[in-house]
Amino acid sequence: MTELASHIDAIEDALADGNVDLANTALTGAFEAFPNAGELNVLKAEVALEEEQYVNSITICNQALESVEDSEWKARAHSCKGYASFYNDDFQNARTYFNEAIGCDTELLNAITGRAIVHEHLGFYNAAMLDLDRVIEADDQDGQPFAIRGAIQVRLGNIEIAEGDLHHAVQMDPEDEESRLNLGRIHALHQRTSPAMEALGWLVDNGELAECVAPGAILRSQLSLLSNANEAALEDAEKAISFIPDEPWGYLQAAASIIAHGVDGGKAIALLKQAESKVSNPRDLPDLWSLRASAYEIMGKADRASELRKDAEGSSRLPGYVYGFLNPVQNIPINPNKPVDIRALLDDLFGEASKAPEGYENVIREIVRQLPDIVKQHPNAGTLHIDLPEAPGMVGGKRQLVLNVNQQS
Repeated sequence: MTELASHIDAIEDALADGNVDLANTALTGAFEAFPNAGELNVLKAEVALEEEQYVNSITICNQALESVEDSEWKARAHSCKGYASFYNDDFQNARTYFNEAIGCDTELLNAITGRAIVHEHLGFYNAAMLDLDRVIEADDQDGQPFAIRGAIQVRLGNIEIAEGDLHHAVQMDPEDEESRLNLGRIHALHQRTSPAMEALGWLVDNGELAECVAPGAILRSQLSLLSNANEAALEDAEKAISFIPDEPWGYLQAAASIIAHGVDGGKAIALLKQAESKVSNPRDLPDLWSLRASAYEIMGKADRASELRKDAEGSSRLPGYVYGFLNPVQNIPINPNKPVDIRALLDDLFGEASKAPEGYENVIREIVRQLPDIVKQHPNAGTLHIDLPEAPGMVGGKRQLVLNVNQQS
């Protein structure tokens, strides 16, 4: 082994161990001995990438590409630029750089995986799957490609395939938070409580990513309620609140945990008020109506509970947050007599309900209020297309509300 190769091994070993400080120290010594070695600039760029200095990493890669001659090192430099660009939200350039890396070294799995990550982010799932299959065929001991492929399969609804990939990903990397969450979701959907709790256990107790820990904690809370472990359910809901205090989901679950215990409707109402304070319009949380109704029933206020249930509209939002793409109650209305989620419809029409012109929500509510009469007038229509009034900011121009009408025999 040459002296330069020895320095390179020391730097790469430090990076593999996640010890950036040691890698920087090793780099300093290597540059003192070999100040003009292009390979060291590639490694310096990779260290900058680990330090989240994305622009600097790209600059160093460009410098390295001016002097490095070996195609494998050129590929590493292009791949490093790809990851730096991706993490800097420059997805198109990231894709270009990964293609250049693979052009230099068709076997550089790091670059092929990177391109798959970009394709997944852009929604090019077929292209991502081709890259991931290629990586896994070459090396089935790396959990990341299985994790990415499993996440894509979840989005595509291929649950059995996804489960196998996610299980393998967690086996390879027990600290993979997203894979643990998705695996827990799948087990819960199939009513496999013990495996779900096992998958979620490390995540909830040791995870660091709010986007994984919070829904995982709420899911474990819901599973605890199934076994009447109300205190454990409340603790997990409070864990979710600690991770996402400015979002309503933990407060909703905490209220549900208290309601399940059936003894403190007032405390549940207080938590639901906190949930409401996290949204600009309470109609954005249909869950509030059904949970408040249950809380008031505990308090012996049946009339108030009945009013709330009648006023509820749309479908619950909490399951969508907890289960993501696997939302099991996506099309189940809270109130069968008011299945249309007006706020969700406004989100679709304007990108965000809050962007709708003043008074437009009331116009839509009036149209929805008339739907039963319209359906009665056209009992055999099959499908009704109801024009919605045009308004500034509407996405896609003139829109229609499409209703499927059961034909009478």
